[in-house]
Amino acid sequence: MKPRERLLAALHHTEPDRVPAALWGSAYGITDGLYFRLVEHLNLGQPVRPFRRRLGHTVNYYDDRILEALEIDVRHVWCGFTDLGGPQKGGGADAWGVTYTQGGPYLTATSHPLSTATLDDLETYSWPRVDTYLRLDELKERARYLREHTAYAVVGRAPDSYGIFERCCTLRGTEQFLVDLVENPSFAEALISHVTQVLETLLVRYLEAAGAWLDVLELPGDDYAGEHPIISPRMFDRFFAPAWDRLINTIRSLTPHIKLLFHSDGNMVPFLGRLVALGVDIFHSVEPLPGVDWAASKARYKGQLCFWGGIDIKKALQGSPEQVVEEVKNRIRLLGVGGGYVLAPSNHLQPDIPPQNVVILFKAARDFGRYPLI
Repeated sequence: MKPRERLLAALHHTEPDRVPAALWGSAYGITDGLYFRLVEHLNLGQPVRPFRRRLGHTVNYYDDRILEALEIDVRHVWCGFTDLGGPQKGGGADAWGVTYTQGGPYLTATSHPLSTATLDDLETYSWPRVDTYLRLDELKERARYLREHTAYAVVGRAPDSYGIFERCCTLRGTEQFLVDLVENPSFAEALISHVTQVLETLLVRYLEAAGAWLDVLELPGDDYAGEHPIISPRMFDRFFAPAWDRLINTIRSLTPHIKLLFHSDGNMVPFLGRLVALGVDIFHSVEPLPGVDWAASKARYKGQLCFWGGIDIKKALQGSPEQVVEEVKNRIRLLGVGGGYVLAPSNHLQPDIPPQNVVILFKAARDFGRYPLI
């Protein structure tokens, strides 16, 4: 099969020739330090120009040469907002007014502009003017090229780095926003509405420019869980499901053919049925966690929800080659039967992962992911 055929077969819950593989999306990229080492390990010459030119992230590069060497089935496009609208290297404010401080390779939000805001303040706040932070010509050119001149599946990277819940946390401060959800629900609902409006405008611009060429769109990632959920499913239903429903309906009205990917870290098992009800097609990260049976969840939502990710970045990819291969075989065994699975890292590949293990990872995916699975 061609790469796009392979991916779409899996996303339609059928078995392609082998399990498709994905890398370098919004939440499963290659951090800069590892990227430079992979370029050297694969003898690719000089690094490419960063797609995040302000270098305000731990994942600032995207190199098609590495994806070709690893035989990855997808290629990504981006609209520019996470660069132009994000903080720059060294720290500073983003388009939302949140200030970040550099600590080692990571930028951390250190000021929350709406931490003491009132309802009236939300109406006068300087919300991002989306159109000033986009690179739509570059987006169109790459999306059209990938569809018309390659056989890869075209995946839209998330238009913003944070989804509704996490964006509200950066604006308000996580602790204060969690208090708002309980003690000041009117404020929480108003803040969610404003954030959703900005994200909706961003999605509309994105899809008007490139939606016709996309196979998959990654929604802005929203972490609702760690080892346990951060909020209750009932609170999700009250505050966040209506906002996601609004965004997903907007996407469907513009591009009904696109498959939608929702990312959250952690134990999202209590929320998966809710994502299905909202119209989500794919769930990432499928993070390996103690006591979480992702195979049972895949069986429960067979034909309704695809699983994308699953590869442990914390232990297996930092281990021996044998551990990497065993991790791949185990994930394919648990999640690959019947299609509906795309093999990918469960989160960004960190600088402490040996570059040779990345190569071993995707070679093992090709070697052991052929259908019928043994």
